[in-house]
Amino acid sequence: MASETTAAQTMIRQNPIGLPEADAQKMIEALNKDLATMLVLYNQYHKHHWIAEGAEFLELHLLLEEHYTELHMQYDQVAERIVTLGGLPVSSPSEMEQHAYVEHEPSGLHDLRDMLGHDLDAERKLSSNMRKHIALAEEIGDYGTESLLKEILQATEKRAAFLEKHLLRESLTRTMPIE
Repeated sequence: MASETTAAQTMIRQNPIGLPEADAQKMIEALNKDLATMLVLYNQYHKHHWIAEGAEFLELHLLLEEHYTELHMQYDQVAERIVTLGGLPVSSPSEMEQHAYVEHEPSGLHDLRDMLGHDLDAERKLSSNMRKHIALAEEIGDYGTESLLKEILQATEKRAAFLEKHLLRESLTRTMPIE
């Protein structure tokens, strides 16, 4: 069964946009890595949304909900683009783990700063890899994918900036600094 799944992942159909098969295959592989990473991050944001606590609970609860809602729309667009290119989007947990360039956060309850730090690290990795995939799309002339990824990259960088601002706040520090 596993070999059938692997064969299905590499199989590509003719795409309706006229992109050469070899180029479409490269883009599908890159997009599936982005998709898997986005799905991991989506699940992580959801968990953090559910368990956020403390003085800034409501603000963080709503911010994390905004982040996972936005990410949901974005990964749906990426999956649809993969299909347009003639590919099959990753969808199972094992495929996510295999393709993502971030790991699932360890199980359990973590310090709020650590959770937001995990989110920020994942957003940074997503941004970095998306830049590479934008360059690939431009190189092979897949301007539709390039445009989509540029739009998603801007939102990804904005989420990272918001997370960083929360991590800089004194109210989330474990102890007050001694002067």
